[in-house]
Amino acid sequence: MHKDRAPEELNRLDTKNWTPTPQLLQGRIAEAVRKLAPEVDAMILLDQVDIPETGVITGTVLEAVRSIAEENPGLLILADSRRSLRGFPPVAFKMNAAELGLFFGAGGTLPVEEIETKALSLAKQNGKHVFITMSERGMIGAHGSEVEMVPTLPVRGEIDIVGAGDSVTANLTAALSAGASLRETLEIAQLAASVVIHQLGTTGTANAGHMSELLEEKE
Repeated sequence: MHKDRAPEELNRLDTKNWTPTPQLLQGRIAEAVRKLAPEVDAMILLDQVDIPETGVITGTVLEAVRSIAEENPGLLILADSRRSLRGFPPVAFKMNAAELGLFFGAGGTLPVEEIETKALSLAKQNGKHVFITMSERGMIGAHGSEVEMVPTLPVRGEIDIVGAGDSVTANLTAALSAGASLRETLEIAQLAASVVIHQLGTTGTANAGHMSELLEEKE
């Protein structure tokens, strides 16, 4: 499940910027983020570009986020980047197993036990939550000295994973903001992912009603 399984994506068209983001625009984004921080319960840093400094999450913006995190230690900030989270400030991290391996310079498919160990190490290092999606193997979360693993829900027919990773990120953030425990947060995110992957040919979404229905079916 999630972005580890790109072969199950149906047709999609992405448009990207391949040139450096102008410094003036970077400054305006950084200033907007600084102004927004005191007004929100959580922030998501979502970096989906392949070439550094060509998107919204640039070095200038990350330095602003670093300052925000230091000035607002209680503010939840969750980061997700397909290019690895190396160089990101110590905020909450969400990545897939391959990205975790890239972060630590490890190749190949990591066993679950090693993923748990590395996630826990990173959580202790940052002092924040760390979440690792592992496709059909489930999802791992770590915080402090606690580590939890929640299995993937059974697949119910054809799947299309477009939107699943973003839904996981959104629901991890919403759950933590609402005071959910580590395990509750993982379970909510897995419910959302299971809803989304069964919405074919579209960037799926999962609302509370969809998730409640799936939870009733599961029980």
